[in-house]
Amino acid sequence: MRSILYILICLLLLTSCLSEAEMPRPSEPTTSEADSMGTFELTLSGDRQTRGTTTTISKEQADNFLITIYKGSDVYRETDLLKNVNTRLSAGYGYRIKAESCSEQTAESSNEGWGERRYMGLSESFAIKAGQTTQVGVSCSVVNAGMEVYFDKTVSSYFTDGFRVTVTEGSRTLLFDKNSGGLSDNGSSSQDSEVAYFNVGDEGTRQITYHIHAVSPRKTLDRDIEITLTKAHIYRVTINYEMSTFSLNITVDEEELFVDDRLYITDDDIKQDDGQTDMGSTHEGYAEDNTDVDIDNYD
Repeated sequence: MRSILYILICLLLLTSCLSEAEMPRPSEPTTSEADSMGTFELTLSGDRQTRGTTTTISKEQADNFLITIYKGSDVYRETDLLKNVNTRLSAGYGYRIKAESCSEQTAESSNEGWGERRYMGLSESFAIKAGQTTQVGVSCSVVNAGMEVYFDKTVSSYFTDGFRVTVTEGSRTLLFDKNSGGLSDNGSSSQDSEVAYFNVGDEGTRQITYHIHAVSPRKTLDRDIEITLTKAHIYRVTINYEMSTFSLNITVDEEELFVDDRLYITDDDIKQDDGQTDMGSTHEGYAEDNTDVDIDNYD
């Protein structure tokens, strides 16, 4: 009996030893995810100095910028509003950040189709170090162009039956008239014009065609004119009329005026009574500058 008991005790001890031997040993402690992460702080600014100072985008504006994070040529983190962006990144090299005030689609569709200014910038390549915060700056500039139309008092008083300028681009139609266009008298504005914004692509320029239509009791003016818009410039089309000459002045607003295009149309170009017109004049102009504008002065 004692022999049997002794054998059972030995078997139990052997089984216990084998089970302990087969149990997995605790693994070596690994580096926590937090120890391999870093963060970044982003500053957005305008890249044009005006009167010796550089305009910085306000926090309220910056919070609503669209942020895309790249690593190399690949998108590392999809586009999101800055205020919602996770600023923690894995330690590594080759990060870049793109900041946009709005998408290209929004730049031409917001404000009931008139669009809005679009700022964009891309940071230099930077590294994220574990446990550290990296300061990243993105210098943003205006990447689209604008157009506005002003009607001089000579036009509004003579073409009393109506006057307008129409821009048609694809499915987008913009109408400048006595309500949406600007009204001016001897160079001073009594009513500001709406500004129509257009994307200009990587080339930085874009050609558009606008149509002038003006009707008086005895004369009708119809004319298509093509102009080239340039990045970061607003083109102001100012229409004037004199008894002998109909003149169209195109200027570009920035800190100064960089373009002055003129189109002269004489009374001989305008057919009488039948409501038709046959314009033969040419449109000539020049552009002198393609600099980016300061954010607070691009109105």
